[in-house]
Amino acid sequence: MNELYKIANKYSSSKSYMEYFETYYSFFLSFKYRKINILEIGVLDGESLRIWRDFFPNANICGFDIEKKNVNIPNVDIRFGDQTDVKFLGEIINDYKKFDIIIDDGSHISKHIIRTFTYLFDYLNENGLYVIEDLQTSYFPRYGGSRININKNNTSMNFLKKLTDSVNYENFDRPFYQKNKFDGKIQSISFFQNIVFIKKGLSRNFLYKKKNINFIENLKKILSKFF
Repeated sequence: MNELYKIANKYSSSKSYMEYFETYYSFFLSFKYRKINILEIGVLDGESLRIWRDFFPNANICGFDIEKKNVNIPNVDIRFGDQTDVKFLGEIINDYKKFDIIIDDGSHISKHIIRTFTYLFDYLNENGLYVIEDLQTSYFPRYGGSRININKNNTSMNFLKKLTDSVNYENFDRPFYQKNKFDGKIQSISFFQNIVFIKKGLSRNFLYKKKNINFIENLKKILSKFF
């Protein structure tokens, strides 16, 4: 039993019965003693925040929830607001500047997950981790998903599947391709049952560095489709 499991057994976090802690341990161990900033979306009864506080002795930890709760945890900053409210998120960013670990255990509604990730990704440090829990809700209609059409647009899972293209964008070779904000800024996306870990960082391990392609070269690419 790893150390994180032992700490988790002291508390009653829902993360335990979802069996996330073995995976969390493998990703979080290198951060354990560092002076880092952690943000968790979704406080519930505060049990997971207590786990992070005990596991990361040198971390600044902030958690927030849309519902006001009577939760007070020493050395943990707890706030109340909507994860899709950019003004509220901006207030947190103003205080912490950037985070090394962000965990979305909030509403689990696909459009909320996507909106929050799109905003907060800019404030995740290089080599930082963005974690999204309970992705099974991506298939539930009340959370914006579909049990019949698993390829439905704008679900959290399909957003993340598409995001994997940003890891490999340098090899698209599309004519007149315009980069999006995630291209080349994600090192890896690791899927496990109901949870994903996204590691921010510049693309690496390419065999060559792509040169800037001019208009003529782009035109040649288009014509090559027909000849």
